[in-house]
Amino acid sequence: MRLGVALDLSSQEPVRPQVDRAVTLLARAERHGFDSAWVGESYHAAAQPFHLPSVLMVLGHLAGRTSLALGSAVLLLRAYSPEKLAYEAALLDQLCGGKLTLGLGLGGPEVAQRAGLPASGPAGAAFDATLKSLRDAWSADAPVAVPPPVRRGGPRILVGGKVAASARRAATLADGFYGATNYCDDLLTKQSAAYWSCRGGRPDGTEGVVATTRFCVVHEDAATARELAARHLKAATGYYTERGLWMGADGPAEIELPMVGTPGEIDATIARYVRAGVTSVQLRVAPFGMPPEVARHTLDLVGRHVLPHWHDTTTSDAITSSDGN
Repeated sequence: MRLGVALDLSSQEPVRPQVDRAVTLLARAERHGFDSAWVGESYHAAAQPFHLPSVLMVLGHLAGRTSLALGSAVLLLRAYSPEKLAYEAALLDQLCGGKLTLGLGLGGPEVAQRAGLPASGPAGAAFDATLKSLRDAWSADAPVAVPPPVRRGGPRILVGGKVAASARRAATLADGFYGATNYCDDLLTKQSAAYWSCRGGRPDGTEGVVATTRFCVVHEDAATARELAARHLKAATGYYTERGLWMGADGPAEIELPMVGTPGEIDATIARYVRAGVTSVQLRVAPFGMPPEVARHTLDLVGRHVLPHWHDTTTSDAITSSDGN
């Protein structure tokens, strides 16, 4: 199990101060032994307490300010032409020393419209075609993207989705499965099982990834942790709730916060995820509206009392390796 930090950068306040605070938080996370930093993207018509556009631009800035591995969670494919994405992702992989993981989602038709691109065809076919195009552009024999990525074949790719075809795509055309924040635990467990089944078995310590992102508030007292979450996660969780985006295995679901509680409760949740085949969890400790001191306290408690139980419990290099394999 690997633990990373998922950053929340919103369009409701100036960007540079947010990034500066995020870099300070990442330095703290790195001292504790977290291994990666993840950023998502969105294309909104109005300011939201949610992701910025152009995740590769944000990650490119972070590449010069942290030595943590970097990941997109997720980049929306409808905002990019496959050819342009191949060049930009290869360059970013160079900037971060080969420690890039691309979490990819398709995005809705409005994403293409706001990015000034034509809407792609059927979702599954468009996704598959883009994945194949990226791999071709990063081919070690004749790379189209110059300079090429550090890794042979390009950055590792994770893809999500709530249907069986999504798990098959993750297992056959990508390097792993990504379960978003709004995937409730039953959906995450279902898709993890489908992914490992398509790969022919559970994680063997060398290949395959099932990653997820979770809101995280930790305190020595369970009631205090839940009160802090109820008070300070409203803006971020409300974004999903207002849009009916909490997804379970059998359809719409209620909000779940499995990573809110004491260090012991967080440890138990991670153990449950490991049993379900999850190999990487990114903690959203500082969403819009979360006081910095609460985020720091959460990181400190996880870093001191939880992460040591799981650090190096897998030999998988699926998130952080830059060895070119």
